[in-house]
Amino acid sequence: MSWDPGGLNKNTRSKFYVILRFLRIEQTFFSLPMAYLGAFVAIKGIPPISTLILIFLALFFLRTAGMTNDNLADVEIDAKNPRTKNRPLVTGAIKISEAKAMITTSLILFFITSYFVNIWAFILSPIVAIIVMSYPYMKRYTAFANYHLASIQGLAVFSGAVAVLGLYYNSLVQILLKVPWFFVIGTILWAAGFDLYNHIPDAEFDKEMGLHSFAVVLGRWALTFAGLNQLFSVVLDLLGDLYYGLGPIAIFATILHGLIMAYAYYLASQKNDFGRAFYYNIYSSIVLGLGVDIDVVLGIPF
Repeated sequence: MSWDPGGLNKNTRSKFYVILRFLRIEQTFFSLPMAYLGAFVAIKGIPPISTLILIFLALFFLRTAGMTNDNLADVEIDAKNPRTKNRPLVTGAIKISEAKAMITTSLILFFITSYFVNIWAFILSPIVAIIVMSYPYMKRYTAFANYHLASIQGLAVFSGAVAVLGLYYNSLVQILLKVPWFFVIGTILWAAGFDLYNHIPDAEFDKEMGLHSFAVVLGRWALTFAGLNQLFSVVLDLLGDLYYGLGPIAIFATILHGLIMAYAYYLASQKNDFGRAFYYNIYSSIVLGLGVDIDVVLGIPF
Protein backbone atom coordinates (compact mmCIF):
# COMPACT_ATOMS: atom_id res chain seq x y z
CA MET A 1 0.00 0.00 0.00
CA SER A 2 1.86 3.09 -1.27
CA TRP A 3 -0.71 5.77 -0.42
CA ASP A 4 0.36 8.25 2.23
CA PRO A 5 -1.34 11.64 2.76
CA GLY A 6 1.81 13.09 4.29
CA GLY A 7 4.42 11.65 1.93
CA LEU A 8 6.76 13.63 -0.31
CA ASN A 9 7.65 13.14 -3.92
CA LYS A 10 11.40 12.55 -4.22
CA ASN A 11 11.66 15.43 -6.70
CA THR A 12 10.10 17.99 -4.34
CA ARG A 13 12.17 21.17 -4.09
CA SER A 14 9.86 23.86 -2.71
CA LYS A 15 10.05 24.34 1.07
CA PHE A 16 6.55 25.79 1.02
CA TYR A 17 5.20 22.66 -0.62
CA VAL A 18 7.11 20.52 1.89
CA ILE A 19 5.37 22.35 4.76
CA LEU A 20 1.97 21.91 3.10
CA ARG A 21 2.52 18.15 2.78
CA PHE A 22 3.90 18.00 6.30
CA LEU A 23 0.73 19.63 7.67
CA ARG A 24 -1.53 17.77 5.20
CA ILE A 25 -3.16 21.14 4.76
CA GLU A 26 -6.05 19.84 2.66
CA GLN A 27 -7.27 17.88 5.67
CA THR A 28 -8.30 21.18 7.28
CA PHE A 29 -11.50 20.62 5.31
CA PHE A 30 -12.34 17.70 7.58
CA SER A 31 -12.69 20.15 10.47
CA LEU A 32 -13.51 23.64 9.21
CA PRO A 33 -16.98 22.83 7.77
CA MET A 34 -17.83 21.08 11.05
CA ALA A 35 -16.71 24.09 13.09
CA TYR A 36 -18.88 26.42 11.01
CA LEU A 37 -21.77 23.96 11.23
CA GLY A 38 -21.53 24.12 15.02
CA ALA A 39 -21.49 27.91 14.93
CA PHE A 40 -24.48 28.32 12.60
CA VAL A 41 -26.67 25.67 14.25
CA ALA A 42 -25.92 26.85 17.80
CA ILE A 43 -27.53 30.25 17.22
CA LYS A 44 -29.74 29.32 14.23
CA GLY A 45 -28.34 32.33 12.44
CA ILE A 46 -25.29 33.88 10.80
CA PRO A 47 -22.37 34.40 13.21
CA PRO A 48 -20.40 37.66 13.03
CA ILE A 49 -17.79 37.63 10.26
CA SER A 50 -15.09 38.47 12.80
CA THR A 51 -16.01 35.35 14.81
CA LEU A 52 -15.93 33.15 11.69
CA ILE A 53 -12.45 34.45 10.90
CA LEU A 54 -11.29 33.80 14.46
CA ILE A 55 -12.74 30.27 14.33
CA PHE A 56 -10.70 29.61 11.19
CA LEU A 57 -7.52 31.02 12.71
CA ALA A 58 -7.90 29.12 16.00
CA LEU A 59 -8.56 25.87 14.14
CA PHE A 60 -5.62 26.46 11.79
CA PHE A 61 -3.15 27.19 14.59
CA LEU A 62 -4.27 24.27 16.76
CA ARG A 63 -4.34 21.89 13.82
CA THR A 64 -0.81 22.99 12.84
CA ALA A 65 0.41 22.30 16.37
CA GLY A 66 -1.41 18.96 16.53
CA MET A 67 -0.29 17.67 13.15
CA THR A 68 3.29 18.74 13.78
CA ASN A 69 3.25 17.04 17.18
CA ASP A 70 1.77 13.91 15.56
CA ASN A 71 4.62 13.79 13.05
CA LEU A 72 7.22 14.47 15.73
CA ALA A 73 5.88 11.78 18.08
CA ASP A 74 5.80 9.19 15.29
CA VAL A 75 9.01 10.03 13.45
CA GLU A 76 10.81 6.80 14.46
CA ILE A 77 7.74 4.68 13.71
CA ASP A 78 7.21 6.39 10.34
CA ALA A 79 10.83 5.73 9.41
CA LYS A 80 10.25 1.97 9.81
CA ASN A 81 6.96 1.89 7.92
CA PRO A 82 7.40 1.51 4.12
CA ARG A 83 4.19 3.49 3.59
CA THR A 84 5.34 6.55 5.58
CA LYS A 85 9.10 6.55 5.07
CA ASN A 86 8.94 9.60 2.75
CA ARG A 87 7.38 11.97 5.25
CA PRO A 88 9.26 15.30 5.62
CA LEU A 89 10.40 14.77 9.19
CA VAL A 90 11.71 11.30 8.34
CA THR A 91 13.62 12.44 5.26
CA GLY A 92 15.00 15.55 6.95
CA ALA A 93 13.13 17.94 4.64
CA ILE A 94 11.86 19.43 7.89
CA LYS A 95 14.19 19.43 10.88
CA ILE A 96 13.25 18.39 14.41
CA SER A 97 14.09 21.89 15.66
CA GLU A 98 11.79 23.41 13.03
CA ALA A 99 8.96 21.11 14.09
CA LYS A 100 9.36 22.06 17.76
CA ALA A 101 9.35 25.75 16.84
CA MET A 102 6.16 25.25 14.81
CA ILE A 103 4.45 23.57 17.75
CA THR A 104 5.40 26.30 20.21
CA THR A 105 4.48 29.17 17.90
CA SER A 106 1.19 27.60 16.82
CA LEU A 107 0.05 26.87 20.38
CA ILE A 108 0.82 30.44 21.48
CA LEU A 109 -1.14 31.82 18.52
CA PHE A 110 -4.01 29.41 19.27
CA PHE A 111 -4.31 30.65 22.85
CA ILE A 112 -4.10 34.29 21.74
CA THR A 113 -6.79 33.74 19.12
CA SER A 114 -9.01 31.94 21.65
CA TYR A 115 -8.73 34.94 23.95
CA PHE A 116 -10.12 37.18 21.22
CA VAL A 117 -12.98 34.75 20.46
CA ASN A 118 -14.58 35.05 23.91
CA ILE A 119 -13.74 34.35 27.54
CA TRP A 120 -15.26 30.84 27.55
CA ALA A 121 -13.34 29.84 24.45
CA PHE A 122 -10.18 31.02 26.18
CA ILE A 123 -10.96 29.20 29.43
CA LEU A 124 -11.69 25.94 27.58
CA SER A 125 -8.74 26.26 25.17
CA PRO A 126 -6.18 24.43 27.38
CA ILE A 127 -8.51 21.41 27.64
CA VAL A 128 -9.00 21.36 23.88
CA ALA A 129 -5.24 21.69 23.34
CA ILE A 130 -4.47 18.81 25.72
CA ILE A 131 -6.91 16.52 23.90
CA VAL A 132 -5.38 17.40 20.52
CA MET A 133 -1.74 17.20 21.62
CA SER A 134 -2.12 13.91 23.51
CA TYR A 135 -3.59 11.99 20.58
CA PRO A 136 -0.39 10.55 19.01
CA TYR A 137 0.59 8.87 22.28
CA MET A 138 -2.72 7.07 22.82
CA LYS A 139 -2.11 4.39 20.17
CA ARG A 140 0.79 3.15 22.31
CA TYR A 141 -1.79 2.09 24.89
CA THR A 142 -5.29 1.58 23.54
CA ALA A 143 -7.31 0.94 20.39
CA PHE A 144 -9.60 3.76 21.52
CA ALA A 145 -6.99 6.07 20.02
CA ASN A 146 -9.25 5.95 16.95
CA TYR A 147 -11.99 7.58 19.00
CA HIS A 148 -9.51 10.01 20.51
CA LEU A 149 -8.72 11.26 17.01
CA ALA A 150 -12.43 11.26 16.20
CA SER A 151 -13.18 13.32 19.32
CA ILE A 152 -10.88 16.02 17.96
CA GLN A 153 -13.17 16.30 14.93
CA GLY A 154 -16.16 16.42 17.27
CA LEU A 155 -14.43 19.23 19.15
CA ALA A 156 -14.53 21.27 15.94
CA VAL A 157 -18.36 21.31 16.13
CA PHE A 158 -18.24 21.96 19.88
CA SER A 159 -15.68 24.76 19.55
CA GLY A 160 -17.55 26.47 16.73
CA ALA A 161 -20.66 26.48 18.90
CA VAL A 162 -18.82 27.83 21.96
CA ALA A 163 -17.24 30.56 19.82
CA VAL A 164 -20.65 32.07 19.03
CA LEU A 165 -22.62 31.10 22.13
CA GLY A 166 -20.02 32.81 24.31
CA LEU A 167 -21.01 36.08 22.67
CA TYR A 168 -24.56 35.79 24.02
CA TYR A 169 -24.38 33.81 27.27
CA ASN A 170 -22.38 34.41 30.43
CA SER A 171 -23.05 30.96 31.90
CA LEU A 172 -21.01 27.95 30.81
CA VAL A 173 -23.95 25.71 31.68
CA GLN A 174 -26.19 27.63 29.27
CA ILE A 175 -23.55 27.37 26.57
CA LEU A 176 -23.13 23.62 27.04
CA LEU A 177 -26.89 23.08 26.92
CA LYS A 178 -27.11 24.85 23.56
CA VAL A 179 -24.20 23.02 21.90
CA PRO A 180 -25.61 20.88 19.02
CA TRP A 181 -24.63 17.57 20.61
CA PHE A 182 -26.27 15.39 17.95
CA PHE A 183 -23.80 16.81 15.44
CA VAL A 184 -20.88 16.60 17.87
CA ILE A 185 -21.43 12.87 18.47
CA GLY A 186 -22.32 12.24 14.82
CA THR A 187 -19.05 13.84 13.79
CA ILE A 188 -17.11 11.66 16.24
CA LEU A 189 -18.59 8.48 14.75
CA TRP A 190 -18.01 9.72 11.20
CA ALA A 191 -14.37 10.50 11.98
CA ALA A 192 -13.78 7.17 13.72
CA GLY A 193 -14.82 5.52 10.48
CA PHE A 194 -12.54 7.44 8.15
CA ASP A 195 -9.63 7.29 10.60
CA LEU A 196 -9.71 3.52 10.20
CA TYR A 197 -9.03 4.00 6.48
CA ASN A 198 -5.63 5.23 7.65
CA HIS A 199 -5.06 2.31 10.01
CA ILE A 200 -6.36 -0.72 8.14
CA PRO A 201 -3.52 -0.71 5.55
CA ASP A 202 -1.01 -0.58 8.44
CA ALA A 203 -2.67 -3.19 10.67
CA GLU A 204 0.09 -5.81 10.36
CA PHE A 205 2.85 -3.23 10.79
CA ASP A 206 1.10 -1.71 13.82
CA LYS A 207 0.71 -5.16 15.36
CA GLU A 208 4.43 -5.83 14.95
CA MET A 209 5.26 -2.46 16.49
CA GLY A 210 2.92 -3.01 19.45
CA LEU A 211 0.63 -0.16 18.39
CA HIS A 212 -3.11 -0.26 19.00
CA SER A 213 -6.13 0.47 16.84
CA PHE A 214 -9.43 -1.17 16.03
CA ALA A 215 -7.83 -2.24 12.76
CA VAL A 216 -5.48 -4.42 14.83
CA VAL A 217 -8.16 -5.58 17.28
CA LEU A 218 -10.83 -6.45 14.72
CA GLY A 219 -8.74 -7.65 11.81
CA ARG A 220 -10.92 -8.35 8.77
CA TRP A 221 -13.96 -6.92 10.56
CA ALA A 222 -12.34 -3.50 10.96
CA LEU A 223 -13.75 -2.14 7.71
CA THR A 224 -17.26 -3.26 8.66
CA PHE A 225 -16.79 -1.53 12.01
CA ALA A 226 -15.75 1.65 10.18
CA GLY A 227 -18.86 1.48 8.02
CA LEU A 228 -21.16 0.96 11.01
CA ASN A 229 -19.69 3.98 12.76
CA GLN A 230 -20.40 6.11 9.74
CA LEU A 231 -23.89 4.70 9.30
CA PHE A 232 -24.77 5.61 12.89
CA SER A 233 -23.21 9.05 12.34
CA VAL A 234 -25.67 9.74 9.50
CA VAL A 235 -28.58 8.64 11.70
CA LEU A 236 -27.47 11.07 14.43
CA ASP A 237 -27.02 13.88 11.91
CA LEU A 238 -30.54 13.31 10.57
CA LEU A 239 -31.89 13.34 14.13
CA GLY A 240 -29.97 16.59 14.62
CA ASP A 241 -31.58 18.10 11.54
CA LEU A 242 -35.00 17.33 13.01
CA TYR A 243 -34.22 18.21 16.64
CA TYR A 244 -32.69 21.60 15.79
CA GLY A 245 -35.53 22.48 13.43
CA LEU A 246 -33.48 22.50 10.23
CA GLY A 247 -35.12 22.35 6.84
CA PRO A 248 -35.02 20.38 3.56
CA ILE A 249 -31.62 21.67 2.45
CA ALA A 250 -29.99 20.30 5.61
CA ILE A 251 -31.81 16.98 5.21
CA PHE A 252 -30.70 16.71 1.58
CA ALA A 253 -27.10 17.62 2.50
CA THR A 254 -27.08 15.02 5.28
CA ILE A 255 -28.32 12.29 2.93
CA LEU A 256 -25.74 13.29 0.29
CA HIS A 257 -23.08 13.32 3.02
CA GLY A 258 -24.05 9.72 3.80
CA LEU A 259 -24.05 8.67 0.14
CA ILE A 260 -20.54 10.03 -0.35
CA MET A 261 -19.41 8.06 2.70
CA ALA A 262 -21.10 4.98 1.25
CA TYR A 263 -19.14 5.43 -1.99
CA ALA A 264 -15.93 5.84 0.03
CA TYR A 265 -16.75 2.59 1.80
CA TYR A 266 -17.24 0.94 -1.60
CA LEU A 267 -13.82 2.18 -2.73
CA ALA A 268 -12.21 0.74 0.41
CA SER A 269 -14.07 -2.56 0.52
CA GLN A 270 -14.33 -3.41 -3.19
CA LYS A 271 -11.39 -1.55 -4.75
CA ASN A 272 -8.99 -1.65 -1.81
CA ASP A 273 -8.47 2.06 -2.51
CA PHE A 274 -8.11 3.46 0.99
CA GLY A 275 -6.50 6.66 -0.27
CA ARG A 276 -9.50 7.79 -2.32
CA ALA A 277 -11.87 6.48 0.36
CA PHE A 278 -10.14 8.65 2.94
CA TYR A 279 -10.30 11.79 0.82
CA TYR A 280 -13.92 11.31 -0.22
CA ASN A 281 -14.71 11.98 3.44
CA ILE A 282 -13.40 15.51 2.93
CA TYR A 283 -16.03 15.99 0.23
CA SER A 284 -18.73 14.60 2.52
CA SER A 285 -17.67 17.05 5.25
CA ILE A 286 -17.90 20.04 2.91
CA VAL A 287 -21.30 18.92 1.63
CA LEU A 288 -22.75 18.54 5.14
CA GLY A 289 -21.22 21.73 6.51
CA LEU A 290 -22.24 23.92 3.58
CA GLY A 291 -25.69 22.35 3.33
CA VAL A 292 -26.53 22.92 6.98
CA ASP A 293 -25.12 26.46 6.94
CA ILE A 294 -27.12 27.39 3.81
CA ASP A 295 -30.22 25.87 5.40
CA VAL A 296 -29.78 28.03 8.50
CA VAL A 297 -29.20 31.16 6.42
CA LEU A 298 -32.20 30.66 4.13
CA GLY A 299 -34.46 29.27 6.85
CA ILE A 300 -36.70 27.40 4.40
CA PRO A 301 -39.26 25.44 6.45
CA PHE A 302 -40.73 22.05 5.57
